[in-house]
Amino acid sequence: MTYPIIYLPGFNSGPQSEKSAVLLSAFPGLIAASYDTWDTNQGYQQIDSLIQTWLELNPILVGSSLGGFWAYQFASKYNLRCVLVNPCMNPETTLQRYVGPVENFYTYEKGVFTEANLQQFSQYRFAGEPVCAVLHEQGDELIPYQESIENFSGKARLILPEGGNHRFEQVQLIIDEINLMCGDHD
Repeated sequence: MTYPIIYLPGFNSGPQSEKSAVLLSAFPGLIAASYDTWDTNQGYQQIDSLIQTWLELNPILVGSSLGGFWAYQFASKYNLRCVLVNPCMNPETTLQRYVGPVENFYTYEKGVFTEANLQQFSQYRFAGEPVCAVLHEQGDELIPYQESIENFSGKARLILPEGGNHRFEQVQLIIDEINLMCGDHD
């Protein structure tokens, strides 16, 4: 069976990102989500609506950075499988440095990310332990890979390649994990 793959890009990113393009090339049916990364409540609603559209087909969620937070939360909420890439699992602290004026890396849209937006993340943590693979390059300069060890040891398949950065250089590993997840059956 072919499962839909929904990719959730990170903060200030979107479907126009390089990672989206590479994943779309590897998985032509991939759905790269466009959601508001600055307005937490709006972003949640947009992602939830998208996932509900595909829910009957048991989509696989793939998320990078902030998209990793969302992929894990929605996988927990709906009992789906997920692949997380350099995930930002504590956005309330990790994204603190971005409070203020923000600009999307690809569309150049400008906006404001507020302290209130940061605090809203706490209401979107769902109980559950979905089938999950976590890829976190040890060279990630924004989110230390040790956070993934702390958050996912014993709960997920952890892949911690040496080197790299927050953009995640070893993209073939992501493709391999998605393929592996597509081969798993409930």
